[in-house]
Amino acid sequence: MWRPVSVVALAVALTAASATPAPLSAQRSREPAAFGISGGLSLPTGDLKRDLSTGYSVAGHLLSRQGTVKGLRFRIDASFDRWAYAQDASVSYRSVGAIVNAHYRIGESAGGQRIVYLLGGLGVFNDKAADGPSGTDTGMQMGAGVDVKLAGLATFVEAKYVNVFAANRNLIRIPLTVGVRF
Repeated sequence: MWRPVSVVALAVALTAASATPAPLSAQRSREPAAFGISGGLSLPTGDLKRDLSTGYSVAGHLLSRQGTVKGLRFRIDASFDRWAYAQDASVSYRSVGAIVNAHYRIGESAGGQRIVYLLGGLGVFNDKAADGPSGTDTGMQMGAGVDVKLAGLATFVEAKYVNVFAANRNLIRIPLTVGVRF
């Protein structure tokens, strides 16, 4: 059964995946938004760490390029995380999320080759064990990252702390990801 969060996450992910790279130029900075994709490790902590092994995280991002406050932008993330159970690797646990973030640049190197940023936001997450029911809960994420222009690509590295407030426990993880923006 499709839930609203699944439809939103799928729409954002498909939009990000269908974006084609454009050459970096001064004109690009006038575009209203940038699309991005990222992937990496997802480290379960707290209640999740007892049952799950290190997993993976993939995400699609939509970042606004303009802001009314210097350095402040907004970013929408659609994420998918998956872990295997430590006792039985054939059984998995997954989380699909849609998050709205504030994205704030705190530092930039000469020439804009490296930009350090902070982000934080609220969203909804649908978590499900392979053999159990799913649940949709609110959650938050906060993190930091670095944008780096590498071989003509707008790449980034980031670490986030994600906490989903489920009814009987907090589902906490730390995604460590690398990505590219178009």
